[in-house]
Amino acid sequence: MAEKEVVKATILFKLFRKGKIGGSHTALRNASKGMKEDDKIIKKSIEELNKEGFLLAKKSTGEIHVSLNPHRINEIKEYISKYLNINISML
Repeated sequence: MAEKEVVKATILFKLFRKGKIGGSHTALRNASKGMKEDDKIIKKSIEELNKEGFLLAKKSTGEIHVSLNPHRINEIKEYISKYLNINISML
């Protein structure tokens, strides 16, 4: 359970750090690039983030692109802070 939460927080942090919020999006494969976790865990984590409303998904250039939901950005910051132990004021 905790491992999946850390994976989800890592994905959110990566998108946040790159400024992929709202209209600025990136290919789904870029959201998890460089992560060492099992592909099944990453895929399930992304699906859950989408269902929870943290991610927005759209089809662009023939593939799925994702970005952070700008209406939930404060919750996203708290989630990142909770599971990655990052000071929320630094975000």
